[in-house]
Amino acid sequence: MPWAGPDAVADPFAGLGSEFANFNEVLMHLRTQWTLARRARSAADARIDPILLTGEPGVGKTHFAETLAELIGVRMSVYSAGGAQDAMQLCGTDTRWSNARTGIVFDLLAMGDSAAPVLVVDEVDKIAQESTGSRDTPINTLLDMLEVDNARRYRDMSLQLEMDASKVIVIATANDRERISPPLLSRLTEFHIKAPSFEQRRLIVGGYLAELMVSHECPETLTLDEASAEAAVAAPDLDIRELLRMARAGVGSALATESDRVILSPPRRGAVKRRIGFV
Repeated sequence: MPWAGPDAVADPFAGLGSEFANFNEVLMHLRTQWTLARRARSAADARIDPILLTGEPGVGKTHFAETLAELIGVRMSVYSAGGAQDAMQLCGTDTRWSNARTGIVFDLLAMGDSAAPVLVVDEVDKIAQESTGSRDTPINTLLDMLEVDNARRYRDMSLQLEMDASKVIVIATANDRERISPPLLSRLTEFHIKAPSFEQRRLIVGGYLAELMVSHECPETLTLDEASAEAAVAAPDLDIRELLRMARAGVGSALATESDRVILSPPRRGAVKRRIGFV
């Protein structure tokens, strides 16, 4: 089974409460799914059902999926559905092509140590709902991934090889649920992620800084500059991605200057472009 070994974490989501305070409902769902998967008597039942995270850009949907894969200890790939014109990146290219190559799903399973890697389908609401010409919409391939029986016989086109992809953890993200294909939407458990509140933003930044300080050689005297943190957290135009980038830059700057304070400096906006060349 994917997580039945002695090293399997009983509850890998326990440490996500501070960094992802606006994902509480998702965490409760995943904790239930994880418990069922680990206690399944049959390998066929050891899986986590696919989920959909909707919400405005910048609330942390993709970052959440990346962190989840790290905690579970499995490989992860992001399929950028917004720029996809066909299904080849997912299921590989046909053997009739001279440059045929395997798809994301095969690579995840073949190159990892787990039968349950994480596949992030980013911006699933931007997938074309109808095929055009010789290009088959990725929707049909995704539907096979989301149906357990079909996923057990998932076929990579470049190798003409069937594989069991039913344990792959599929996390789809979207900004606008109304634009998602109804058949896809019906196969996903949906969670709407709201923008974090002021207090939740404080928890997210604090949790991320704590992780940075543990994963890097930081002096024990290093602390967060409260004034700059309050200003950054309160700024409505700074989303979670920007806050986390600021936190990482702040730690790096403090270490480089041997300062004992982590200052969150907002990004420069609307900077005047410098001209290059002869006047």
